[in-house]
Amino acid sequence: MGSLLQYDLQLLKFINLQLASPLLTRIMLIITDKHNWYPFIAGAIILLLFAGRKLPHPGNRFVRINPRVFILGLILCIALTDQVGTFLKHNVRRTRPNRDETVAAQLDCRLQTGGRRSFPSNHSANSAGLAVFTALVYPPVAIPAVLFTLLVGFSRVYLAVHYPSDVIAGWLIGSLTGLLVWFVLRKRLSKPGITGFANMFRFHQHQSAGSPGKMWSEKRWTSLDGYAVKGYLLKGSEKLIIFAHGLGGSFLSRAELGEKLRDLNGASFLLVPMRGSDDHPARLATGGTDEVHDILGALMFAKSAGFSCDNIVVYGTSMGGSSAVKACSVAGELIPAGIVIHGAFSSFFVAARHRTGRAGAALLRLLMPGRVVRSLDRFSPLFWLACLNRGCGVEYIYGDGDRVSPPEEGELMAEHTCSDVCCITVLKGQGHPTGRNASEDDLVIALNNSLDRIWKRNKGEC
Repeated sequence: MGSLLQYDLQLLKFINLQLASPLLTRIMLIITDKHNWYPFIAGAIILLLFAGRKLPHPGNRFVRINPRVFILGLILCIALTDQVGTFLKHNVRRTRPNRDETVAAQLDCRLQTGGRRSFPSNHSANSAGLAVFTALVYPPVAIPAVLFTLLVGFSRVYLAVHYPSDVIAGWLIGSLTGLLVWFVLRKRLSKPGITGFANMFRFHQHQSAGSPGKMWSEKRWTSLDGYAVKGYLLKGSEKLIIFAHGLGGSFLSRAELGEKLRDLNGASFLLVPMRGSDDHPARLATGGTDEVHDILGALMFAKSAGFSCDNIVVYGTSMGGSSAVKACSVAGELIPAGIVIHGAFSSFFVAARHRTGRAGAALLRLLMPGRVVRSLDRFSPLFWLACLNRGCGVEYIYGDGDRVSPPEEGELMAEHTCSDVCCITVLKGQGHPTGRNASEDDLVIALNNSLDRIWKRNKGEC
């Protein structure tokens, strides 16, 4: 142990004395003073709260991070590393090199500290906790985050207020803390929360869709209310599946699904941009009321592209499914062969109550714009199901673990469906349709079966 301590002191003396320069000293004094970081931290928090609600996670660019949960994680990292560091300081009782008269006489002590305890370095623990947690949440900033904690740790040794082993211990404590906090919060990080969800109706989400791949061809058309939109078509047979996604989603989340379905049944697949996402020129989502125009525009495009209405099926998830019900009810000569409704709601605020409870649904009403609340109160997919052409088949798919639109919602909607073709499929172990479960095998099979039933019944084959 004595030899290790000697190596510790020798490394401290090398960094403190051999690497010393006036410029480096000024830089290290700036870096090590936590007060200099407060304006940057405050600015980052403000940016996260107001502009960070849709920053992408690079593992899947359409899985978004809740900035409020991220900020909570940063606070937890600081609190936990501080508590662990303080506990160890009081029990190890190692004196700082600049406060130890024998050691300080061998060093150039450029910084005075109030506390005498040295092991571990709380500065290093704090910075490592923040860096590891941030790197796990936003991997593109991993390198700057690691450089930040390395500089903080180096500054503590350079200024002779900690031994190298104090800093290494601090990095270890901080890294483990950051990993622990991420593990605890990782699922909540991708959930928008009530405030973030309400913001979808107030603020543009800055979501850029990109391209689904070389197999897909870019197509442009106009929504029924006049917006010029850009979607993508995967060309297959004369049969066509039109996809309408839900709130906070993206059409790219079903690109893999479209490719799998084409391999199964040969059908073409059209990815439709919905307002409020995917670079749609209408910047705000409406919860399904105005998205009807997007679906009708896609049906008009499909007809102009040579697809027969008898060969078209609209596949809508969550809000997209509810909106598709109204769109197909008012489609007139554009009426498709059928609709596959996956996890759709019969009432927007009933679905909100399922997910957040009565108090959460009430808070959501307060946070959302009044005009949107009134519009959604009037929007009733059950009414439009009763108006649907009887020849338009309706298939329902729900997950038995769906906390937003449980299978009971599908049963209620089926009771109001006047179509001659109506079937409900419940997927075991599945939750609400999102980008993460968009192409699982059981969903692909269930969806393909629903499509086959609609097309066969439409042609009188069963």
